[in-house]
Amino acid sequence: MKEYSYCDFINTLDKSGQIALTAINEHIYAHYPIYIPLDIKPTDKLGNEWKMDYRKKPKVGKAICSVYSNEGILSVRFCFLTSMTHEFLLRQNEFSNRFQKNALKQIICVVNNSCRNYGGNSICQYRQYFWVNNRLIMACPYPWIHYTDCGENDIFDMNLLVDMQIRHLLQDSKDIKGASYSVENMKRCGKVQSITLDKFSLDIDIFQISDHVKKQERLNKYAKLYNLVPMGEKDGLWFYVSNNSICGINSEKYEYSYNEIPRSRYAMVIIEDPFTFSINRVWNYICKWIYDGKENINGIILNNNESTACFTRFYMENGKEFMSLYIPIR
Repeated sequence: MKEYSYCDFINTLDKSGQIALTAINEHIYAHYPIYIPLDIKPTDKLGNEWKMDYRKKPKVGKAICSVYSNEGILSVRFCFLTSMTHEFLLRQNEFSNRFQKNALKQIICVVNNSCRNYGGNSICQYRQYFWVNNRLIMACPYPWIHYTDCGENDIFDMNLLVDMQIRHLLQDSKDIKGASYSVENMKRCGKVQSITLDKFSLDIDIFQISDHVKKQERLNKYAKLYNLVPMGEKDGLWFYVSNNSICGINSEKYEYSYNEIPRSRYAMVIIEDPFTFSINRVWNYICKWIYDGKENINGIILNNNESTACFTRFYMENGKEFMSLYIPIR
């Protein structure tokens, strides 16, 4: 089988597409040189349609993006994992209106009416929920973002998306969605409880971590994976989950600054052996309960930056580790 090169691909594009792809290629080469143009080939017998991936090895691993040439027109496709979707939703205003509208059409889930991405009219068991701008947003679990007729005016959008995507190419194995996804979520999370917590103060600096988890290293790894910010409390070790943290955005700038949890009604579940289970799945499980029950999230202020949709507590009982996750509801 004949092997094709980057030059073969770019020569199929019109001038506008060549300018855009050259800029994208230079950006990837300068910042992420391990990802190179691979799997280059025509996809029709006439040679009017071509495909090329940016990945580490041919046909191995997740590509940063795929680029297409269709009768000289350049198109780019990105596959968003959960954390990538969340970061894009949070930073969508940094993109041009054209790209933002195009991406949102492919991200936002309207499966109750029709599914744009995968077809069918039944509710998707993998649907993702995000708390963005004080709203609960429902999104596709694996949106494929297709952007057609990419030209010189789209270079900034494409390079910004490449920079975001590079942080989210891998997904933690605990987040993988399979045939037993819903069953396992129900088994691990149990029944969602609606409880009322009275307002109480926190002692942010005073706690013994050994009273709440067996191994600090496991908690540190889990907190880093899901960007949980330590708070501290006399009855347990609390972690505040910021608007930016559920899906992997760096939360270091969102330092905890308040010293109390407000009185509110909360939707809550308790997970045993939490470090073997994804906090994303717990969050989505409760959000589905909230959505199905026509409840509304009541964002609470736990720092100076934004309202917060949930927080967690890690503790031990009878030598076993537990995590409770709370979402404030009206």
